[in-house]
Amino acid sequence: MKNFFKKNIIIENFALLFVSIIVGIIVSGVAQVLIIAAQNFFQLLFLNPSFSLKIYLFGLKLNLIPLIICVPASILVGFLLYISKLPRWFGPADTIYAAHNKAGTLNLKGGFTSTLASLISISGGASVGIYGPLVHFGATISSFLRRLKFMPKIQHDIIIGSGVAAAISAGFGAPIAGIIFAHETVLRHFSLKAITSIALSSITANFTAYKIGIVSPPLLLNNLEFELSDTIIALFIIGPLAALVAISFMKSMIFMGSIPKKLSISLWTAPIIAGLMCGITGLFLDEVLGLGTQTVLSIITKNLDLSFLLILLIGKLFLTSCCIGLGFFGGTFSPALFLGAIVGALVYNFNFFDFELNHLSVLAVAGMASVASSVIGAPITAIILVLELTGSYEYAIASIVPISICTFLTSRVFGNSFFDKQLLSRGIDISKGREQILLNEIEIRHYASTKFTKISETMLTKDAAKLLLKNKETEGYVLSKDDILIGKIRLIDIIDKKNQLITNFLQQKPIILNSNISLLDTIKKLSSFVGESIPIIDKQSKKLIGIISENDVLAAYLEISDDINHIEKN
Repeated sequence: MKNFFKKNIIIENFALLFVSIIVGIIVSGVAQVLIIAAQNFFQLLFLNPSFSLKIYLFGLKLNLIPLIICVPASILVGFLLYISKLPRWFGPADTIYAAHNKAGTLNLKGGFTSTLASLISISGGASVGIYGPLVHFGATISSFLRRLKFMPKIQHDIIIGSGVAAAISAGFGAPIAGIIFAHETVLRHFSLKAITSIALSSITANFTAYKIGIVSPPLLLNNLEFELSDTIIALFIIGPLAALVAISFMKSMIFMGSIPKKLSISLWTAPIIAGLMCGITGLFLDEVLGLGTQTVLSIITKNLDLSFLLILLIGKLFLTSCCIGLGFFGGTFSPALFLGAIVGALVYNFNFFDFELNHLSVLAVAGMASVASSVIGAPITAIILVLELTGSYEYAIASIVPISICTFLTSRVFGNSFFDKQLLSRGIDISKGREQILLNEIEIRHYASTKFTKISETMLTKDAAKLLLKNKETEGYVLSKDDILIGKIRLIDIIDKKNQLITNFLQQKPIILNSNISLLDTIKKLSSFVGESIPIIDKQSKKLIGIISENDVLAAYLEISDDINHIEKN
């Protein structure tokens, strides 16, 4: 028997490593196709000199193409949401929750449809990113492969983390950042088994992307020599400014997301409003449409006018908030990089610092990393990403200062990340860890015991006392003919009472649990409980389905604690 279990563990571990490699290959290929498709469609529709329709309005030369493309694209996204009957689009927040959830399942239809919606949105000019949808796609593929019937048992959080790492690795050309991101943002723990599988998937994805070579990483930068001492004051200034922008960005997305419900706008019509906003804004400021990669590179390499930078900042913040909040779907990472680059460039424009030209890229990259680290809740990932994208140790060291300040401030004022806030709005406090999540998920009915003393409502105290003594119990439950709970009695209250009706000795206001209450809420209720057991009733029928004791609750808690320890330590 011992050899059998050992053999099963070996098979499961090899299956995990094999599937991690497969996930890396699949996610890398899909990521390459999606990125190049989004870029080419956007370039064809928005940046094609031969595809334009210009008019003059009040002396302004306006290109109507953004309006003509954005609105139909948003209608298509809304129609996709309508026919798919999804409750919302799915993204990284769902990935994080699935990794912490005991079932570890992701909505396959929701994951694939959301990825398609993001491709349509980006191609159609939505001011969103592609990396968030890619992360969720990688997690969805991993979760799907894990659930195949012929697949050996695979730890769900690790394989989800593998898909996430593969997406970041292939999308950015940053395998180390992919590994760190999967641990820091999704799994939120380190273990040797997890690191091995996730590293394999990330490296495989990067290698596959390099061999396929459809698209090169869009933000690879040339590093320039600089002295850290010349920029240190500016880096300290970038930190709080980046925090201000990040907090404004995340709060505005949350606010815009609440508007459809407040105004009773259907989910599938909300994207059309965002599409109209994109179209109108694009008439005057098309730089804020789409992924904005070329604009980011311009911000980093060219000293743009201060007023233009401020217009870009306000335009991008407003437009991305509309798109994300109203369902013109996409990611938040690319817009965060865009906003962060502007923050760094704005600080560079402070005349009294007397910066050199090569300091622009240093400050812009530091700003990018700062805002992005707060939005996704991954400061270490941001530092590593700077290192891999620039190839410069000095750039990575410089980014540590503003990232540290920015994440500290945003975590105190807003929360750990935008994804955590999304989950919190759904009643899931991911910051409290797996233990609280699992305790909150498991319903107490699963631990209900049917071994208790049933007492008829017509029984006399003498007979009830005999029955309790026979069963060696100190508490009993008075039930109607239909097993509806009437009340609870204690042996000590009836032991010296003779021929009296048992209903005269019901316990006053006993603690009663509904069958769908969570184990966490049960533990909270037990804090003020004194007695042998607590009745559990069906919420609808009011019938007694069982009881639970303090020992049973403690045993359930220890079982969950052991499961979590196994996940996070092995």
